[in-house]
Amino acid sequence: MERIKAPRNPLLLFLGITGIILLSSLVNIFPPDTVYSLAAFFALLIISAYFLGMYAFRRRRHTLLLVLAVTMFFGLRLVGLKHGLYTILLIASILALEYLWKDGMS
Repeated sequence: MERIKAPRNPLLLFLGITGIILLSSLVNIFPPDTVYSLAAFFALLIISAYFLGMYAFRRRRHTLLLVLAVTMFFGLRLVGLKHGLYTILLIASILALEYLWKDGMS
């Protein structure tokens, strides 16, 4: 017996793409020299990644891990940790959190 999938909510996709457009305009208009512009950048990044993740994955756990990974990646780049090993360690940490979270729920 086949499982009927619920249709995806197009509002989530619209909000995610709108957030990406606002994020790109924020980056082009305001320089990242104040705390307020950095806070606005990370807030828009978190919101747009959340909506796009909810549209793509349909699971809050995967979406939160995606938002955490994207935010941590840009946060590490902000403080100057640009070596490729940090990206590999971040991916390994997110995968470990996924496995820990999955085992804790079952």
